[in-house]
Amino acid sequence: MTTAPRAGFLGYNSPVSLTAAVPEQAAQTTTFNSSGTFTSQPRTTSIEYVVIAGGGGGGYNGGGGGAGGFLTNFPGGTSSPVSGGTGYTVTVGGGGSPVSGSGNRGGCGTDSTLAVPSPISSNGGGGGGTNTMTKAGKDGGSGGGGGGTSSSGGSATPPGQGNPGGSSPGANGTFGGGGGAGAAGSSGSNPTGGPGGCGVANSITGSSVTYAGGGGGGNIDQPGPAGSGGPGGGGAGGKGNGASGAAGSTNLGGGGGGGAGMGASSGAGGSGKVIVFEPEVAAIPEVFTAGGVWPLQQVFNSRVAGNWKGS
Repeated sequence: MTTAPRAGFLGYNSPVSLTAAVPEQAAQTTTFNSSGTFTSQPRTTSIEYVVIAGGGGGGYNGGGGGAGGFLTNFPGGTSSPVSGGTGYTVTVGGGGSPVSGSGNRGGCGTDSTLAVPSPISSNGGGGGGTNTMTKAGKDGGSGGGGGGTSSSGGSATPPGQGNPGGSSPGANGTFGGGGGAGAAGSSGSNPTGGPGGCGVANSITGSSVTYAGGGGGGNIDQPGPAGSGGPGGGGAGGKGNGASGAAGSTNLGGGGGGGAGMGASSGAGGSGKVIVFEPEVAAIPEVFTAGGVWPLQQVFNSRVAGNWKGS
């Protein structure tokens, strides 16, 4: 049972103090299409991100390039810690080079890095294989497609950033698609070139965008189509002797399409991208503290109500 106090006063002497209110810090998204510096807002303690490397170039007379490595913690992943008001280096990887000379595999894309205290780095996509000399697709964030008789696609290296490229069949003429962030590249299968693997959709910017599709494999002389580029910026393979592959899309990390036949160029890989999201930080209200003397009855009533803040 709670007993009401007798008459009296309770108080203490202390200086008056005022803790100023701190306004809300709004959420903010920063997008890098080229290298630069990310500077966190003053009250930011953690971030969410998408980091995409450059896609691989397609192979000469060969397979599609693999998509650039894709890494994200949005939505629902473990936030990456940062310090407020601090600059961090951002590197956006370029796409792998196209090739037009006999026996050349496509160039690998270059890595993208967000250099926060626990750095996040995605690997460039693997270049597509070629129908002459070195036939297998190159390893990368996603592997390049195979480019010759019974040749394999490249591996996704390291695991967790993408998928392997498709293989090339036993008969010449159609080549494997490059791997994408969401699926492996398809193998070439007479009479068609292998489509590139699909990318992954993400809405960190507020709108859903698909990134990191693999490049399609070329088709020299078979009756079916060349491999289509994977959704997410993959370039299509060339169709018909002398047809060039299409480039991967800029800033989506797509792989380039494989070329078809003598003299045809492959498609370049698409450049990468880095996106950083800083969540909202709530306002801190103003706090006023003062000494004073209060009737015991007022103290008692406040304590019973659970809103007594005195000492």
